[in-house]
Amino acid sequence: MRRYLHDGSFTGFLTALALALERGGADCAIAPQRAAGGASEPELFAEYISAGSDPGRAAAMRELFERRGSAGSWRHARYAFLSENPGSGTALLAYARLLLEKGPAADDMLADGRVRRVHALSAAVGGEAHMFKGFVRFTELADGALYSRIEPEHNILPLITGHFRARLGGFNWVIHDARRTSAALYFKGRLVIAPLEKARLEEDAGEALVRELWKHFFRTAAIKERENPQLQRRNVPLKYRKNLTEFG
Repeated sequence: MRRYLHDGSFTGFLTALALALERGGADCAIAPQRAAGGASEPELFAEYISAGSDPGRAAAMRELFERRGSAGSWRHARYAFLSENPGSGTALLAYARLLLEKGPAADDMLADGRVRRVHALSAAVGGEAHMFKGFVRFTELADGALYSRIEPEHNILPLITGHFRARLGGFNWVIHDARRTSAALYFKGRLVIAPLEKARLEEDAGEALVRELWKHFFRTAAIKERENPQLQRRNVPLKYRKNLTEFG
């Protein structure tokens, strides 16, 4: 069996996908390379191929999804990759092969496990990204910048930054994905995503008061007779609440 290893970046993954399609063979898989420099548990008789990162091959793979697939094929591929599911790379390889075989009709083959798997991963990522557009809570720092800490299940940071850039373009802000030790940093109109392990914060003097006022509003605005904890848990899952001011 061949194992195509990538560096964890989307370009690296697309490079690995391109190599797997170019070389063919049914018995192959795609996975991220371990930080130690290789697969942590090598399999007997498996051939490991480090794909590297080739922007040309990556661009060709995007063209394949957009040209051979439907209007949503590229989005499904990107979102499924951002799921960080352990089997997503191999699932996307099977999906890409199906697109090559069936063309745009592939995405309508919802009974096919290859399509259903990728669509399910895509839907999970898209749904979480949509929720977090409403779940991000900013704290104003002493220098006037805004800071938010999030811990999503999937790597949704690249999907939500455009939303906040459009709405908070007049501020400097940071959205810190503590689970992945990375952050979207927006400063004077420039947006970058960079590693960030820990953040030392100096809050604005009035921030604690604002936070308490928001909690008070949240409590008093609720109508006791209409409380529905089950519905609230469905709309605001418990796993997200520790970073939401009103539940703190």
